[in-house]
Amino acid sequence: MLLSRLLYFSRRRWQGTDPADAERMLENILEAGRRNNPRDGLSGVLIVDDDLFVQVLEGPRSTLTRTFSRIQTDARHEKVVLAGLVEVGDRLFDGWNVHVRRKPGESARPPWFASPEVTTFDAFQVSIERLLCTEGETSALLSRTSKITLDFA
Repeated sequence: MLLSRLLYFSRRRWQGTDPADAERMLENILEAGRRNNPRDGLSGVLIVDDDLFVQVLEGPRSTLTRTFSRIQTDARHEKVVLAGLVEVGDRLFDGWNVHVRRKPGESARPPWFASPEVTTFDAFQVSIERLLCTEGETSALLSRTSKITLDFA
């Protein structure tokens, strides 16, 4: 099996909604990833930073292509940008990992990426690894275990 890694970013479409509704919408997205990705043989990480979603998916290229096509038509996302698709020898994320840096509507922290549109695939990947490590998520990279972190602090 040819293993590939796909990275994309998007913006959340639901703006100005009630905080409880926004949190439910986010939980629906997270639940879909927890359900669908392991079933489809995909691993990866989803970083949520207020209205920015950055996701790395790893698995068979055909599955990644179908999944990305579904994401592009998902009404909860807008401005979906494919940042890269490469063949890889090993997975970086063996489980399904989620890190919520800032929940939707939260502005206590500065944005993770002010301009993701000008960030390269490699820079995203390095930044994801650094973010997870500096946020105390070294287990996601070192132990290769599935971990879901909801960091609303």
